[in-house]
Amino acid sequence: MLINSKAYEEAVLKGITRAKTEMKQHKKPMKWKKTMSIAASVGIVGIIGLSQPEVAKALQGMTQSFNAFSAHLFGEPAGRFQEVAKMIGVSEVDEETTITLAEVVLDDNLLMMALTVESDFLAGYEKLNENDFFNLDYYLFVNGKKTMANSPKVRQIDEKTGAIIIEASMGDLHLPDEVTIDLRISQLTRGFESLKGKWNFKFKASKLLGGERLNPDATIEYERTMISANQVVKSQLANTIYMSVEGESVDDVFYELGDLVIKGSNEELYNVDDVQGTFDSEKKEATFKLRVNSNWSDLEWIEIYPRTTEPYCYIVKDNIHYQIYQTPNTQVIDDQYQAITRKPTDQELASGFALDEVIYYLNLQKSTEFKILTEFIGEEIWVNSTEKVMIEDIELMEDEVKIIFRLPDTYWPHNLSSLVLFDEELNDYARREGQSVMAVEDQSQGLYSVRLDYIDTSKAYTIAIPLMPELSEEAPAWSLRIPLK
Repeated sequence: MLINSKAYEEAVLKGITRAKTEMKQHKKPMKWKKTMSIAASVGIVGIIGLSQPEVAKALQGMTQSFNAFSAHLFGEPAGRFQEVAKMIGVSEVDEETTITLAEVVLDDNLLMMALTVESDFLAGYEKLNENDFFNLDYYLFVNGKKTMANSPKVRQIDEKTGAIIIEASMGDLHLPDEVTIDLRISQLTRGFESLKGKWNFKFKASKLLGGERLNPDATIEYERTMISANQVVKSQLANTIYMSVEGESVDDVFYELGDLVIKGSNEELYNVDDVQGTFDSEKKEATFKLRVNSNWSDLEWIEIYPRTTEPYCYIVKDNIHYQIYQTPNTQVIDDQYQAITRKPTDQELASGFALDEVIYYLNLQKSTEFKILTEFIGEEIWVNSTEKVMIEDIELMEDEVKIIFRLPDTYWPHNLSSLVLFDEELNDYARREGQSVMAVEDQSQGLYSVRLDYIDTSKAYTIAIPLMPELSEEAPAWSLRIPLK
């Protein structure tokens, strides 16, 4: 597998260079910063104040801060986040470590804060898993109320600099138009090492307007179990659905949460970005909420139901499920699978790979056509006997390869995260652990992408993605339609 990469947007890297140049000129600790266009509907007033004016100057040269994390971070292209984010540009320094609160975006459902960290504490990172570059211990208060946030999302910028996004659900808080946000960072961690300090940010934020709280009358009975949607919070950035389940089959419904399908009145399918819930097996009841980071302003309704089939085909060996892969222009023939095996590399073992062998099951048939990667543009991959995935485009960049696919609605986009390239000797090249996963390019057009570390693009390869089961005529066990108007 590939192990060397810089998976960052070209525009971001250029911005970092500019920021570093200004840092040298001013000889003061200036931070890499990201900027975006500022929507008039968002207003941020810093309580702290910008004590380092040159920092703000350097930050102005940077654009597309949220895009530094690539589209997969949000489950859709980050353009609409960058349109409404507000630059803060406030830095706090402690223990020779500078943390900069770069940008904030807020509405009735979602709070996102983009920060950068620069510290010698980050030096010496082996780049095996960029999600393990570092982490933060922090407390978040919104209008004085302690608020839980999701695990931070981290990207490495250079040896001593990282970017981080903190994301928190806001649907429960019934936010006024203006709120006070208090972020208190107490520790950086890397593995078993830690750096204690004090990096506190307190500021006022005006939320994006246009949020709506609905109380739909949506209930369905399933096997002596009542499934209800009690409330929907719609906003520009996201939507939160509050649901309850009571009855004999509550455990079945609750454990299906991670694999629910959400379909809109526009016939599009939506990914669930966050699930939280409680389950009481004795009382046979559960409550949960689903957050979807999409704009539903034009939808008449959504429909929620469990997936009727597995998202991919697999072979079971030693109680482990292995996906079956398919290559371009090859018809699907059952049981015509070739097992490709090798020993894991030292880098894979260091990243946590726990098996004795790396195994791929490939539907090769007689032979596989190997080509220069860009020659696959426009070709198709049969993913079952009736469904095909189109290779829309392939971009060969200095540090990575980006492959864009056009998917049918029936193909599970997250399967693309398992993409593998094989060369003519059947050496495999896959997304390494911790590297960016599937990204959404244009959901309405079915366009999704995967990035891999740079490879020798003069060589011939084939492209392999997981097979999917044959389409099922089986109706879902239950289906709940929720009106949004």
